[in-house]
Amino acid sequence: MGIFDIFKSKERKTFGTLHGMDLREWNDGYKSKDKEIIKFVQKKLNSMTYEKFLKFLSKRENYRKFVDEEINDTMNKATVSHPKGSLASVGLPKFDYAYYPKNLLNHKDFDETYGFRIVDCDLIYEDKEFKKGNFKTLVKFNISNNQKWWGKRISSEKEIRAMSFQFIDMDENEYELIKDFENKIKKKASNLVDVWSELNTLFYNGLLATKKRKAYPINRFQTYLAFEE
Repeated sequence: MGIFDIFKSKERKTFGTLHGMDLREWNDGYKSKDKEIIKFVQKKLNSMTYEKFLKFLSKRENYRKFVDEEINDTMNKATVSHPKGSLASVGLPKFDYAYYPKNLLNHKDFDETYGFRIVDCDLIYEDKEFKKGNFKTLVKFNISNNQKWWGKRISSEKEIRAMSFQFIDMDENEYELIKDFENKIKKKASNLVDVWSELNTLFYNGLLATKKRKAYPINRFQTYLAFEE
């Protein structure tokens, strides 16, 4: 029995389709200028219909679309579009989907749910510079359960929640630690929740427990404010 078997439910639970606004101009990884984000979004929502607002988002630099679907009683598949724009793909590995435990979505006791993917990358950020080559990057895709927080601050017809990506560019030793999961977390297997649970434990108790990752947990990140369709 997997760790999330206790959460098994036949209740339909997805975040639906979301349209993402890149927050890099307000979030440098250390501090988020939430008041400025709220002011910007509310001004746009007040000046146009919600449908036109979603179209406005789709034309912004680094726009992403997030689509969710149920896989089984425990797991969902979140599909993610590649960021839009001329500079959008610079320094970022291609990431198009991840599986995550659906019963942690909107759970009152958890701030977020998330999925993992190990992807190929030809450009990494290390020692404060970009390096070219053939690398493996672990991507942690985070789906926040903070729509009520945003709902209290932004008047919107639909739900708003934060989404984010954490990119961990792995060295040989780090990849060796989790390489067995590379193919396992790509497959829509019946025991996917157990695979996720094992990797989750290894991620926090193994990878992030090293001296290197205690000092520098991630190499790059990307944050979004996502609006329900």
